[in-house]
Amino acid sequence: MNITEDFINQFAGNPSVQSAGKALVVKNSFQELYAAADDSLIFGSCQGSGKNPYQCSADFSDPSKPIFRCSCPSRQIPCKHVAGLLYSKLLGKSFKPADIPEDILAKRSKAKERSEKKESRADEDPQNAEKNRRKAGTAAAKKCRKQLEGIDLAEKILKNIVSAGFYTIDRKNEELYLGQAKELGNYYIIGVQAALTELLAALSAARKSKDGDFTASIEAVNYLHALIKRARPYLNGKIADLEAKEPDYQPVSRDAALHSSIEEQLGHAWKLSELEEEGLYIQNAELLQVGFSVISDEAKKEFVDEGIWFCLTNGEIYLTKNLRPFKALKYIRADDTFFSVLVAGELYIYPGDKNPRVRWNNSMPLPVTADDLEKVKNSGAEDFTTVIKSVKNQIKNPLSDKSPIYALKVSRISTDAEGAYFIFDENGTSIPLRLDSLAPASSSPFAYLIKHLSRQQAEGQTLIARFGHDLAAEILYVVPIALIAAGKVVRFTY
Repeated sequence: MNITEDFINQFAGNPSVQSAGKALVVKNSFQELYAAADDSLIFGSCQGSGKNPYQCSADFSDPSKPIFRCSCPSRQIPCKHVAGLLYSKLLGKSFKPADIPEDILAKRSKAKERSEKKESRADEDPQNAEKNRRKAGTAAAKKCRKQLEGIDLAEKILKNIVSAGFYTIDRKNEELYLGQAKELGNYYIIGVQAALTELLAALSAARKSKDGDFTASIEAVNYLHALIKRARPYLNGKIADLEAKEPDYQPVSRDAALHSSIEEQLGHAWKLSELEEEGLYIQNAELLQVGFSVISDEAKKEFVDEGIWFCLTNGEIYLTKNLRPFKALKYIRADDTFFSVLVAGELYIYPGDKNPRVRWNNSMPLPVTADDLEKVKNSGAEDFTTVIKSVKNQIKNPLSDKSPIYALKVSRISTDAEGAYFIFDENGTSIPLRLDSLAPASSSPFAYLIKHLSRQQAEGQTLIARFGHDLAAEILYVVPIALIAAGKVVRFTY
């Protein structure tokens, strides 16, 4: 197995784990280092804080899905000891040839048995399969009815908040509504529960602000109302699908589930096996990350590591989101910037809007080539008018993402008399350019990147940008994510 820096960054993305792993190598904490003859396993012992050395290993029996193990008590996978083991290999430390330990062979055998059982279930007798399908359908229909009960409760809470008036929601009433929102967790609609919690957080923030701006609260009400309104017919249609017995019955809810975020907005966590069954995946997809940022969501008490990826295979722009609750930060590996091309053996695509979320189980890095950047450059939309129309149609839907990401072919970049920046297409159509959603680019600490781009670098190049909507000024604007210029990627979020 060829271990590179990108490989370690991909699987040990937490910077603290990486630095701690390197430190172990520098301090010569590894007493023994071994490698299997077929290079499918490296393992060793590392002296840690405990009395006895920790036994760690990296198993590459399936190179696309490496398995990391360590006897230390850390819940981080991989832990710093495994990261140190990988760095030992990367830095050319000496590994003695050795047989694969019996415990590793036993674990491989059990994994193989699980895989064979999964395949045998796929070859299940048709009659038994149909019986199990009907049984699962009955249980799922029962869950949908419970969800409808929760939708009724959520609507009642929302009506009480709106009818009472925003200014009447003091701290005491807020705690009452938060308690009622907590009850929604019993109805399998955690997405609705989260939306109600965010509404209450927006109301609290507006009440404490000096200007008393309830714009965010109104948007939260619109979203929750639209979700409740849409959920009822969708769930009723899903119940009809699940309980249908006619062989020629045509499902009514499947299209909505696969071409929108309704299931996820209600709180459903898609399994990769479900996405695979629905054909929502691409094999051997090549992705280039064009942006990365860490967002702090105070309402949900979590960090969101957001990666923005251009798919070289089909020209689409996808998102990855790694959620890290504040209370569990030390147990969840953080994502990080990725500079190589990532080749996903199977790229799973979640149902959604313009920029759906994706995930993969196995991958490998490749160097970025000039042809890769040319693909990104050629994908830029040349007619801003068409793009703006598409964005306006999307943001009219209360349940759609209000900040879609597009690739735009930029004819020129210029400023107005006040120093605000604009991008233009070949027809002269302009879009305001901002480095954040609150201020013109000229006041941003990243403005120098725009100011110091030469005409050759900026004009005729492709800008990956996220749209935003300034309600007060009633304008659409874009926030730059990356500029594909002069054979390189100029990243504004990394």
